Amino acid sequence: MELQDTYYNKSEYVETASGNKVSRQTVLCGSQNIVLHGKVIVQSDAIIRGDLANVKTGRFCIISKGSVIRPPFKKFSKGVAFFPLQMGDHVFVGENTVVNAAVVGSYVYIGKNVVIGRRCVLKDCCMIEDNSVLPAETVVPSFARYSGSPARHITTLPEAMPDLMTEFTKNEYANDFSQQFQVPTQEGEYELRSSVLVDGGDSFGVSAVVFDKHEELIWMGNQGGHVTSYYGPTMQKYTSFHIHESEEVRDIVTDEIGIYALTKTTLRHQIRRGIPKHTYRSLNMIDMQCLLQVNSTKLMMGGHQKKLLEFDIVKFTENVIPIKEEGCVVMRSGGASLLACGSANGQVSLRDLRTPNAAEHTFRAHTNFLSDMDMQGDLLISCGFTESAGGVVVAEPYVVLWDLRCLKGGSTVERARVINTAAAPLLLHFLPAFSGRAVALSGDGHVALLHVNAPEEKQSIFQVDTQSTMSVMDVSATSQALVFGDQGGHLHLFSPQQNNEPQFNSFSRDTEFADQLPTMTTASLKDENFKFSSVKLPPLADGAWCNELPPEFFNKGYRKPKPIDPEVLSTMKMKGPIGYAPNPKTTKRNEMPYTSDSLEDLSEDKQNDNCGTLPIPEHYQKLDLHYNKHGSNEELENYNKTKLPGLEATIPNSYCNPMLQVLYYIPPLKATLLAHTCAKEFCLSCELGFLFRMLDTSNGVACQANNFLRAFRTVPEAAALGLILTDTTDSRPDLIALIQSWNRFILHQIHSEILETRKKEKEMAKLSKTSPPRCRLNAKMQAVLNGPYKDAFQYTKLDFIADYDNDENNTDTLKLKEVKNGIDQIKLSETYPNNRSVEREESEISQLFAIGRHQLNRCLKCNKEEERESVTLACLLQYGETRPAGATGAGGVVGAGGAVGAGGGFAELVQASLSARRSTPAWCDACSRFTPTAQRGRLTRLPPILAINCGGVTPHEKAYWSKGLIKEVDASKKNGTSKPCRYGSHCARAGCRFKHPDKPTSSQSGNKSPQEGNCVLPHHLVIRQQSDGDVAINDKKDLNTEINRLEVNKQKKKFKIRSEEEYTLSAAVVCVEDNPKNLVAYIQVNMENEPKWYLFNDLSIVPVSADEVVEYSAWWKSPCVLFYTAARARYRPPTDTSHAP
Repeated sequence: MELQDTYYNKSEYVETASGNKVSRQTVLCGSQNIVLHGKVIVQSDAIIRGDLANVKTGRFCIISKGSVIRPPFKKFSKGVAFFPLQMGDHVFVGENTVVNAAVVGSYVYIGKNVVIGRRCVLKDCCMIEDNSVLPAETVVPSFARYSGSPARHITTLPEAMPDLMTEFTKNEYANDFSQQFQVPTQEGEYELRSSVLVDGGDSFGVSAVVFDKHEELIWMGNQGGHVTSYYGPTMQKYTSFHIHESEEVRDIVTDEIGIYALTKTTLRHQIRRGIPKHTYRSLNMIDMQCLLQVNSTKLMMGGHQKKLLEFDIVKFTENVIPIKEEGCVVMRSGGASLLACGSANGQVSLRDLRTPNAAEHTFRAHTNFLSDMDMQGDLLISCGFTESAGGVVVAEPYVVLWDLRCLKGGSTVERARVINTAAAPLLLHFLPAFSGRAVALSGDGHVALLHVNAPEEKQSIFQVDTQSTMSVMDVSATSQALVFGDQGGHLHLFSPQQNNEPQFNSFSRDTEFADQLPTMTTASLKDENFKFSSVKLPPLADGAWCNELPPEFFNKGYRKPKPIDPEVLSTMKMKGPIGYAPNPKTTKRNEMPYTSDSLEDLSEDKQNDNCGTLPIPEHYQKLDLHYNKHGSNEELENYNKTKLPGLEATIPNSYCNPMLQVLYYIPPLKATLLAHTCAKEFCLSCELGFLFRMLDTSNGVACQANNFLRAFRTVPEAAALGLILTDTTDSRPDLIALIQSWNRFILHQIHSEILETRKKEKEMAKLSKTSPPRCRLNAKMQAVLNGPYKDAFQYTKLDFIADYDNDENNTDTLKLKEVKNGIDQIKLSETYPNNRSVEREESEISQLFAIGRHQLNRCLKCNKEEERESVTLACLLQYGETRPAGATGAGGVVGAGGAVGAGGGFAELVQASLSARRSTPAWCDACSRFTPTAQRGRLTRLPPILAINCGGVTPHEKAYWSKGLIKEVDASKKNGTSKPCRYGSHCARAGCRFKHPDKPTSSQSGNKSPQEGNCVLPHHLVIRQQSDGDVAINDKKDLNTEINRLEVNKQKKKFKIRSEEEYTLSAAVVCVEDNPKNLVAYIQVNMENEPKWYLFNDLSIVPVSADEVVEYSAWWKSPCVLFYTAARARYRPPTDTSHAP
């Protein structure tokens, strides 16, 4: 992964606010679907196909020249579907590489001329070598290295792969666009950018200087205890403050919050704006000299004393470390755990930062005094003084280089190398961005760039123009800037000639500046056109100026347009999103007059606004609760005192948590999924079984459905239906339509997976020349899986409905019904006149939820009839136009002829949806054209569990729930009770019989608000399937009336009831119209052999009343999915243990 540094012209690239660099020669197809998360480089001639599907990359991704990033696809029977492509952080894609993968993890290296096949999965920390071809749907594991055509696993990568890729991608980004300084090979390549006289420079010299590690700032401290900061290459003064009245500033260290400035006896901490945070003093701080930041919480201080101080900046405590050397005036660290401490007498001691109490090695670097030293990795350079023959102390004209790995053997002279300089060095500093390069500064201003690893190479030398002695220096983290301070109070900033705007850090954050003071309006006394009204009046202490208008006068208001003519709406024909209607000619062309608001309209709008502000109960709102595995969950215990397990909502696809809870509390379905096992990698049925097992054993502790949701994201059909939400998806999706689509999808998916598993078992049985197994598990294992339901349900036996080798002999059967395990299993093999028999394979899901229908289509022109059979797992409510009062369908049943509008009851709406009749244009083969066709549906099979999708997406459908039937409140409930309501004054339930504080009674309230018009669902439904194919559905309380009516119809039409089922509401998924919207579930749970209703809101589970479950109002909650369970499928605790189920 070692590539040569390359540089590009900035004018050829477009830079975004998040740091992305995109070449102008790049081809971005569907840029609205391409998300680059920052610091991403897209080089020239690269192609990203966002027009096919969403493409999302992480941070620090490098897409080289000629690369193609294309989302994966999959072929289906109806066409081709493309799926999103997700790429992690720190990914490198080589030149002329084609990536057609589904997922590319983080820290991945893809070489050049590589082809990644469709729907491949590249896990984190893997590598694909150059000229490799990865076959389609290949999964590359983590820390794997692939090569060849086809690519194969050849070796394992080291565990340091994340660090290597992080450094590699960041260096590529910096090398490409930061104009990083290359060490000059010619003299004078550095030049002066700016020079300033610091604050107090006329009286004191510069004693400390340092580059800020987090912002584009230079910090300076002088001998008078004053600190000043300068911003950017122009050295604009930022802040200036005093930290000590007399002592000089000897060293400065920067951190995230501010700076630490060290004087002789104090340590001062101040934020960058100059506000002091604290000053630390200690009896052990006698004559401090140097300061080093060990980590984010500790500082190391040394000075002219035989002790080191380890200071904890969080606890404000110090640890005294005694040393044998004569003080410590210079401290340096090479980036590892080794610390070099230099004393004034020329000795250097090496200590481990983890155990600094004892010196690991001590040697004498110079014979007399130590001037300065610096450390990079295992290399240490130093300069100092020696004693001449005459006894005079002079500076040594060279730099001594030490290799710390070779200090244990040989003499000191053999362990050191000497690099000669043109002038005796006084200060030393390594270049942080390069290995083996250093800067040497002499007292008279001579600067030399040294090649530490190659001393014989020519040095680059330049001169700092100063009139005094140089005192301090520092090098920026990017090596693009050098700063020097002298005793004359000047700072000199140098940078390379080709870089006029050096950057101090590669990724500096923005510096906070003071707000600009507002400028006063100025005008000439002779200006006759000046508007005196533009001069703002000063604010008053009390009241306001007379010419100030109220704020509501400045709000933008729009007149409501005149509503569209109903005649236009009734005759409009839709062609896609566009509607066409003839002009009724009631107004002139292009004329749309505004309506004038009357007093009644204003009062009505005001009343609706007031009603819309009523609060929603707390337990229905979206709660930001998370289960803490290692701490207390007091807040969570307040929301769940039922000992029932909840589900955490941590990712966007957690919207399906209410449906998961509903499926968990359906005993037959739960037992089936617990018994299901297969070899499929991403099987939703297996994952649901694992989730249900985890909920069984959780003992009321919250669980996560992450494994199920991870498998759910891999299903192509779910992505095609738009059921998968990502971070880039609209933050406010249509939850009502989403959860109903999810209900249809999950039932069909489980049904398909069970049939697929059964088919594979049958094939294996044929291969082994044995009969298909009728029971996968023995009786002991069934008891373990079924748990408390073992005596009521035995769904672990996945039996075949018929022998498929002899299906041809079963064509004369009109209907085959056999009762197994307490549930009617109906074979879908029926023969109708003028139609061939239809045979379908059954599963446990279809036995529970399948609704059989017989569709008859009759052409109204030629009277040709066609028949077909269909099966659906969920009933979708069909909302039609409002029927006139007293209108009835066939058989005298209200609503039997079609859908019911907002004025009909819920039973009629379900009845019209199960056996719909309508007239619509359809193709007729006999007439060879579209003709009016009468369509009639007859119900042939009732399921044990009736799943109903309530719709409620369009305004017409929502009108049913906002204008539904009002529940009649008994006189006993109208009087109320003394028991207070749990919602208090925020209660929004119609006819609540509990006591409310400061709330008027129904007799005092006068007119009803729109919220009181609640729609009430029946707890019980009685569905009768008649011999003529019609269906009669009634609430249980209207059963006697309906029976009498049917007796009369029997005498007139002489038909009899074919089958009858009584259904009870067992669960409901509800959408709460809050901000944001929220999905909750009402579930009837058998607690201690007694059914009780509970509200499931992720981790919040509270008991609710049965009346609250069936009352709905479109202004704050509306039903999405309803589950009605027949008596034969409901769980009843066994009374006699010896009785077989």
